[in-house]
Amino acid sequence: MLPIQVLIVEDDPMARTLFEIYLKNSEKYKVAGSVESAAMTELYCLTKQIDLILMDVCTALHASGLDAAEKIKKNHPGIKILIVTSQPECDFIDRARLGGVDSFWYKDPSEDILLEIMDRTMAGESIYPDTTPMLKLGMASSVEFTPRELEVL
Repeated sequence: MLPIQVLIVEDDPMARTLFEIYLKNSEKYKVAGSVESAAMTELYCLTKQIDLILMDVCTALHASGLDAAEKIKKNHPGIKILIVTSQPECDFIDRARLGGVDSFWYKDPSEDILLEIMDRTMAGESIYPDTTPMLKLGMASSVEFTPRELEVL
């Protein structure tokens, strides 16, 4: 069985290196490319065999991983996309779903959890968190606000 070709799109060098190590330790996945900007993903999809993209939301050159994911899903619907972020922005999950993103994961340093989500995504499941993580906004927490209040904030 051929390894699953993964493109890593992550502007944080430490996170990108960690993802590369996780994939190199796996017998199932192979790093097909590793870039810091979502602006480069389309080129990779046109020139290399890519089965899965691990893509951050905010990448180098101010390129949005969510915008790139939507474009890739339109032009390359067979490529699976897993959005990864550490930013608990309240609209990222909805935008990912609307853009056709297969799965969404809040970064966690656990290799097992990431590989499990990748496996399930490649098996056809769509994995999304139930809610965004709670944030402290001044003296209040994000769960104390209505969606409209969060949008205004």
